[in-house]
Amino acid sequence: MLKSIRGKIMLAILAVTMFTACSITVVFYLRAAGMIEENYSGILYGRMQQTVKDLDESLKEIYYVDTRTAWDEALRENVRSYISTKNEDNLETVAELLRNHSREYKDINSLYFVFPGEKMAVTSEEFPVNKQGLAKKDIQKLEEEQADNSFPVVVESLIHEGDSFLSVVQKVEDDNGNVLGYLAADIKERTIYYEYLESVNDEKITTILLVDRNNEIITSGDYSDLGKTFPGITDNDVPDENGYFEENGVISFFSRGGFSSCGLYLEVPKKEVLSGLSEMRLFLIGIFGAFFVMAVLLALWLSRVVCGPLKSMTSIVEKVGEGDLSLRTEVVTSDEIGTLGKEFNHMLDYIEDLIAKVIEEEQQKKDAELEALQYQITPHFMYNTLNSIKFAAFLKGEKELAGLIGDFVELLQASINKKGSFLSVADEIHILKKYIHLQDFRYQGSFQVEYNISEEAYSCYIPRLILQPLVENALLHGIDIKRQKGKIWISGNVENGKLTLVVADNGRGMTREQIRNLFDSHAKKTNGLSAVGVPNVKERLKLYYGEKGGMKYDSSSDGTTVTVFLPAIYDIPEERRRN
Repeated sequence: MLKSIRGKIMLAILAVTMFTACSITVVFYLRAAGMIEENYSGILYGRMQQTVKDLDESLKEIYYVDTRTAWDEALRENVRSYISTKNEDNLETVAELLRNHSREYKDINSLYFVFPGEKMAVTSEEFPVNKQGLAKKDIQKLEEEQADNSFPVVVESLIHEGDSFLSVVQKVEDDNGNVLGYLAADIKERTIYYEYLESVNDEKITTILLVDRNNEIITSGDYSDLGKTFPGITDNDVPDENGYFEENGVISFFSRGGFSSCGLYLEVPKKEVLSGLSEMRLFLIGIFGAFFVMAVLLALWLSRVVCGPLKSMTSIVEKVGEGDLSLRTEVVTSDEIGTLGKEFNHMLDYIEDLIAKVIEEEQQKKDAELEALQYQITPHFMYNTLNSIKFAAFLKGEKELAGLIGDFVELLQASINKKGSFLSVADEIHILKKYIHLQDFRYQGSFQVEYNISEEAYSCYIPRLILQPLVENALLHGIDIKRQKGKIWISGNVENGKLTLVVADNGRGMTREQIRNLFDSHAKKTNGLSAVGVPNVKERLKLYYGEKGGMKYDSSSDGTTVTVFLPAIYDIPEERRRN
């Protein structure tokens, strides 16, 4: 199927449509999932911040109650009295005062006063009212906690063995700054959990816990976490600051109170947040299926519309390839395929015309070859005859005449010979001197020629017979032969990779119109010996060198100067010298 253009078009349409539909579906799903996740996280984090704020306010109230109790003058007086007299009535009074203060705020579980020297604690509880025989290390730990933290910390209960409480510890001093003891306000772990954390928790949250300023867990949904250090209990990274982030498919939330520095941490699996997208997935799958059906129908229709004319054209092409050029494809549309059909028909018309021209040219070529064979003897007859005359003159003592005939034969060979497109400047000057020798004999010494060619210029290669037409033009149209004062200067030099050849005369000059007509005319045969005129020189320079080669005429009443410029080339491939 893929070998046919119809199959490729169908596959391309299906691929593009499916890719587009899949991309739109994925983008839509990801966008919806992102919005759901963002909305859920934002709402949950807002509830979490409010809970932390409420808890912070509660702990602040407990702190204030603990502070007021610590500075209660009646409490301090009874503590001092008991330390001095050991009167049990003072302990009863202290316990009653603690009960009264504990009722000031609902979240306080108990208040108790520790006598470090007596290793005893008096509580606000009904039982036990006081606790004797406290361990010295426990009292020291309480003192250390108070020295390091005035805010709530998790401490082991001095009253109930094995229990831990979130406590606010205050140091109680007399007026002289002497330590009378330590006052602690306890809050039960379950009270905190049910009062605050339970309102945040929902079925999607897998981890919920509260830590103190030292990251020790105060309360959690899992009792086994109590007292452990956070974040050692979780594999996920915990935010260093308030906020939430996603990693490894888990969304983590963290918020810490400004007053108490207690922090609330939550974990929610992302898949639980996005569990409500199942119906949307089914909806998107339905849309994807609808796109697929539409793509198949569209591909079938377009392949038929596009491939029908192409199939017809392919059949015509196959028959044309077998040699039947009379067939033409039918053009039924005005689109690109219709244009292709029209151009194909035009191409067949052109091929038929071209074949006819080739047949005609081949016939003409055969006729020309036959004619060339008939006239091939003519140049050889001329060379042989002239050479015979030259030797006859030489034998009779006419050395000058023999030399002139030899120069004419050599010049005639250079002019008629079609082999060799390039030759050196030295060879060009050699041929030119033969021509000037003949013209000097013709005009009986009426002009002089002066050469000034540099050695570097002699080595350069130029197109054959470039200078001879320029000298011939100077003799025919420039120098006044009758005045017997004509002079021609021929010079050549190389500078910056550019060869410049100059032919100048002291003749009567040329008008601008004459120069323009000379340059604007096409190459044609002239009356000169070489049958190569000035326009031919100009056209060959342009053909061989483009913009890098050319010639210019400067003329006045004092004479005419022709400058030929072209690249300085010191070597030409052998085949270009021969052809």
